[in-house]
Amino acid sequence: MPNFLIIHLKVRQMEHYNKVQRMTLEIIYRILVKRIAKGYTAEQLSGIICREPGYITSLELLKVPLYSKQELREIAWALGEEDLTAFFPRLKQSAMLNVHMGKEVYENTCIHTCEIITEDGKDVPFFYLQEEINKGSGHMLN
Repeated sequence: MPNFLIIHLKVRQMEHYNKVQRMTLEIIYRILVKRIAKGYTAEQLSGIICREPGYITSLELLKVPLYSKQELREIAWALGEEDLTAFFPRLKQSAMLNVHMGKEVYENTCIHTCEIITEDGKDVPFFYLQEEINKGSGHMLN
């Protein structure tokens, strides 16, 4: 990852964070990974489950509350998952975390980031995912 990107992400992460359960992060991570692996954009996945185009992006960035069980079923089905329990396993302990979710687009690459903010203000990377996009059409590159 280029140094300018790392610096930019560290500056942005201090701007805003959400308090969420660890389970929420696990679910979002699994959906992001599966969506990217399937070659769907967030907008395409939103359309498949009959939601407005920005719906999945808003969920991935924690701008709207996490999915209901019905929404989780719809998303899992759209991603080709039949076993909801296997796709979204239950965590025995789901601590509350301060989290910064980010999405930055650089040319044909989108970087999804999740960093946990510790009680002493340090950022700990939870995940970084790279998605190749075709900026002109909003579709994945083949």
